[in-house]
Amino acid sequence: MPREMRVVPYDPAWPALFEREKAALEGVFGPLLVDIQHFGSTAIPGMSAKPIIDVMAVAARIEGVDAYNEAMIRAGYTPRGENGMPGRRYFVRYREDGENHAAHVHIHGPGNAHTADELLFRDFLCENREAFLQYESVKLDAAEKYRWSPLEYTDAETGCVMEIMAKAREHHAP
Repeated sequence: MPREMRVVPYDPAWPALFEREKAALEGVFGPLLVDIQHFGSTAIPGMSAKPIIDVMAVAARIEGVDAYNEAMIRAGYTPRGENGMPGRRYFVRYREDGENHAAHVHIHGPGNAHTADELLFRDFLCENREAFLQYESVKLDAAEKYRWSPLEYTDAETGCVMEIMAKAREHHAP
């Protein structure tokens, strides 16, 4: 069965769930990870979201991450390698049903532009109510239309994300 794209109302437990993910990653990687951030919709107070904790981490050396794959498996994560994004290491932790995701871990090396973009997007949605409402509306609509199609769900969000990113970059330009 395909993964379900279910968007639920904001859950105030999400920050604590992120802290558990962060502690697990610190336990596995130790000082290799120099920064660990909660990002994605569950990191935005009040935002409806798929109940998946997204974690963005920066490794001192991205090449060193692969040596921890077995430890990540023991900690309950499935390594996915770059998973279509060069320079990234991606891990998934599944819910008890074995099909739906509970957490996504994205690890990049220092200075990776994708990390900065994701955090800028998160921060802009936290401070700009209009962008928040626009994005939430698109997410809810996409979940209704593409509940059983992760690819179509993501595609439905893309235009909105690009538009909001342009606004965020303009707003935060030096």
